[in-house]
Amino acid sequence: MILLVTGSSRAQECAAAIEKKTHHKTIAASSTTKAIESLRMHEFDALVMDESFQQVDSGAENLVLAHLGNALPIYVNLALHGADRVAMEVGCGLQRLVRERTASMRAAASELRSELRGEVTAILLNTELALREKSLAPSTAEKLGIVHEMAEKMRRKLEDHPPGTTGAPLKPRLVDKHPAASVTH
Repeated sequence: MILLVTGSSRAQECAAAIEKKTHHKTIAASSTTKAIESLRMHEFDALVMDESFQQVDSGAENLVLAHLGNALPIYVNLALHGADRVAMEVGCGLQRLVRERTASMRAAASELRSELRGEVTAILLNTELALREKSLAPSTAEKLGIVHEMAEKMRRKLEDHPPGTTGAPLKPRLVDKHPAASVTH
């Protein structure tokens, strides 16, 4: 969803052009109060701020940006540009947003993989050392074997998707409350 903040009489025309170009629902706010109210009620992908509106209401930008959330601010000038040009600029801004978010997600995934590799290696090493203990109870050895097997699966999954590539998204997985029952030898 996109929020267009402008006092222009062409607000609805521009909102319709933005919707047509971007395929994102676009809401027009004609005042700072309405813009802030909309930002509090909805999550927006982009906030399109009319530069001529800022000149009329000089404190509007700071008030609105304080409630922005994750929305990308895009500045346009409806006094100078037609609806199609504004829609094109918003479309370019949204494409830039997608690229930036994708790059951020890849960087976060790469960092997470790096951290997990170290943790998984530590789990594998410690379970292998613990399994070598001669005084280990059979039930404890079985449980450590399960932990080792799960860590080995995690290691293989981490290796399947090296940093900088997009692997399958992480999905939560429920662990069997009775893992000994599901172990196959």
